[in-house]
Parts: sequence; C-alpha cells; structure tokens
Amino acid sequence: MRNDAARLENAVAAICPEIEERAKRSQAVLDERNLWWELSCCLLSSQVPYALAVATADALDKRQLLLNASAPQAEVAQEIFGVLRQPVLVNGSFRNYRFPGSKSVQLASARISVSQESGDLCSLINAFGNASSARAWLVSNVSGIGPKQASMFLRNTGISYDLAVLDRHVLNYMTAIGLYHGAERAISKLSQYHRHENTLISHADRLGFAVGLLDWAIWIVMRVAGSRDTEGALA
Repeated sequence: MRNDAARLENAVAAICPEIEERAKRSQAVLDERNLWWELSCCLLSSQVPYALAVATADALDKRQLLLNASAPQAEVAQEIFGVLRQPVLVNGSFRNYRFPGSKSVQLASARISVSQESGDLCSLINAFGNASSARAWLVSNVSGIGPKQASMFLRNTGISYDLAVLDRHVLNYMTAIGLYHGAERAISKLSQYHRHENTLISHADRLGFAVGLLDWAIWIVMRVAGSRDTEGALA
C-alpha cells in the first residue's frame, strides 16, 4: 500500500510541470461570454460526466441566454430548459442532459444574482480582493454552486490556482496517500472544505506546485488509474 501511494504521488508530480505550462499557454482574456460559459459548465457538471456538461454548456453558449440581463427570470429559465432538453453530441453519440428542470432554474437564478450584485459577471469577479472571497460569494449566492464548483470556475478561468477542486478523484487520491480519512465523496460545507483544502495545499507546497494545478494533475492520474488496474496504469 505504501508503494502504491508513492507511485501515485510520483505520477502526479511528474505531470504537474506539463499542467503548469499548459495553464500558462492557455491564459485567456476574461470576457463576459467566456466567464458565463465556464460558470454554466461548472454548474452543469455536478453528477454528470464532464464531457456532457461541456457539450450542454456549448449548446447554451450558442443561444447566449445568460448574457441577457434584462429578460425576466422565469422566461430565461424556460428558454434554458428548452435547450437542456435537447440531446447533445458527446464523443460521437447523442446524449440527454440529466437535470434540465433544476439546472435551468439555477442558471436563470445565477444570472439574476450576478446582475443584482454587480451588473455582470466580469465586474463581479474583479470586485473581490482575493479568490477565497469570490468563492464564498458564489457559494452563498448562486444556487447549485458549491465550493468544488466555485473553485473549479475560478481555476478554469485562470483567475486563481490557489484553491483546490476537491472532487471524488482528488478525495480518492488523498485517501490513497493517507491525507483523507472521511467517507464522504462530496464536501458541501465551506468550513469542512477549507479544512481538507488546507491539507492538500500543504501537500502541494511540499511538491512545489500550486494546489489548483496539482489537483488538475491528480484528476488526470486518478481517472487513468480508475479506468484500468492501478498497477498497469502507473507502471
């Protein structure tokens, strides 16, 4: 078990430099449309395959429904619902999104919350002094966004790599190397999330990488390890 933990840790550390370079190359100018695509993708990714969330976010982006701050919330929710009910192409096959009703309401509500707070998403993000404050606001004010999804949004947009995305892959890794001993595979309370995030930050500091890049590498390694026998995946 100790050898397996060491091999997992070494596999993650080995690809962190590549993840770091990829992040530097992909730094994009933050605009309203890109921010809403990322936020909708993070919200849609809960309990569904990430590729399906991406395809569904793409379908929403084509209609640009979340950029219209003047339309009534119920009207926007209904239009979003119509988009989410349509099958989307994922890896060569058409698939249906699992939660069109609840997610359409959450996305329309998110648009209203952002509009009331700062007018637009770009202004909202720029108003915070640090990423932790931005995450706390998103968790408190955007239905369907927990600390994991908020951290993912801030990481994927390049706003901050100082927050951890504690998804099931990362928690499985932390369990494997002895950093996490809980039974939960989803942490929704921000106070509890902070505690386990700080543990992973200490681990990331020891390896010499930002935690937001480390957990990206963990996600890749653990998906490979989960798709085959761990010994074969990490040999």
